[in-house]
Amino acid sequence: IAIRNVKPENPDLIARCIARWPVGLFASAGYVERRGQPPAGFSGHDLIMYQLYLETGKPPTMCSEPITEGRLVATVNSGLMMRKSIAAGIGMGELPVCFGEMDGLARIWPERFRLTTYDVWLVTHEDLRHTARVRAVIEKIAERFSGVN
Repeated sequence: IAIRNVKPENPDLIARCIARWPVGLFASAGYVERRGQPPAGFSGHDLIMYQLYLETGKPPTMCSEPITEGRLVATVNSGLMMRKSIAAGIGMGELPVCFGEMDGLARIWPERFRLTTYDVWLVTHEDLRHTARVRAVIEKIAERFSGVN
């Protein structure tokens, strides 16, 4: 059993989406105190982004706002790295709203969200998913995730 934020493509794996979380823009309270709210285009602000997102070739945005003037100060390859970098005051970045709130971070533009959600996938091998013990664990995991917004 695995919990992933990317749906696997392996045909031997069964994936079930157990959460779709909205994504917002966050910064540490200290960062907001020092730098204030960002203007359109992020002029004068430091940004943290996922490396994979930058590799898509799409023009970078945060919560649908084009990044035309912000300064990219860090790229990360995991949600934990993003959370810790934002909490350390390095810059602002996108997180599932539930994580930003759980970490006590300041929400930037609370009325805005990224167009795509942060999806969470429960993955198991086809051969194991009907085993009673595995099925019981899968159901408990799915139940736990259903209560997180």
